[in-house]
Amino acid sequence: MKHFLVILVLTILVWLGISMSEEQQYPVHVRIEMTGYDTIRYALLQADTSLEVTATLSGFDALRLGLRSEPTVQCPVANDTALTDRHYSIPVSSLNHALRNAIPGATRVAADRDSLHLILSPRSHRSYRPRIDHVHFSFAEQYGLYGEPVMTPDSITLYGPEEALSRIDALQAQPAEICNIKNSDHFSLTINPVWEQYPDIHPSATAVDLYLPVEAYVEQEFKVPIQVIGADTNASLKLYPDQATVRVWMAQRDIQNAPELTVAVNYNDILPNAGRLKPTLLSFPDYVRPRAVQPDIVQCVVIK
Repeated sequence: MKHFLVILVLTILVWLGISMSEEQQYPVHVRIEMTGYDTIRYALLQADTSLEVTATLSGFDALRLGLRSEPTVQCPVANDTALTDRHYSIPVSSLNHALRNAIPGATRVAADRDSLHLILSPRSHRSYRPRIDHVHFSFAEQYGLYGEPVMTPDSITLYGPEEALSRIDALQAQPAEICNIKNSDHFSLTINPVWEQYPDIHPSATAVDLYLPVEAYVEQEFKVPIQVIGADTNASLKLYPDQATVRVWMAQRDIQNAPELTVAVNYNDILPNAGRLKPTLLSFPDYVRPRAVQPDIVQCVVIK
């Protein structure tokens, strides 16, 4: 009797092994995740989130599958920059490889449908040029800005409900102190996340890069003849002195240039000011920084 039970158990185990090795079709519930579309610019209104398939598996693979969590397959959606309210239809056949990978041991996977569907809708949006009012820059002695700063990106777009967007007037960089600048450099400025005060608003960027072109400057002096604007052609004028000394800062790279400077007084101011006029620097190239014009007052004598 004991030998009979041993033989029976062995027979059952062999039969079970053979049965479990045979492939059969098993129903499998697969979770679907839509990916690849721009979640900032577009809202997912509706989508198929599951798929019933029939997988050809051995008994062992089916047992292992039952002990695991529900298989998940990512379904890529083409990113269409010109997207409007749109219904997408994605063929299930394009997921065959992903489905077999998600179901270990499957030699064949057949779905109960031929396509998956989703609806995307573009969010309302508004663009802002970030402000840096609360960022303070200071340069090392004799260094200064040379040219125009460059901000990248030069604007940030917020996507979300129009009602919430209408409440956001501006985007500001977080307060910061950047001191002792003496080289051209890039500075990362974090934007104050005011959009977090409103539901379902998404920014295209949360920081900007600000490039500051910087040069060393030296002080230069130039003697410039003083012109009289609006002078009476019938009158002879004498200015004392007839030249002004203009002090400017120039970048070291530009000191070989001879800047064109214009210093003038106004003829109509002679009588009201008893011939005492203040010379003014009217024009100068953008690569110089005016510091002072001397003398402060010139005397003008009119001879008719």
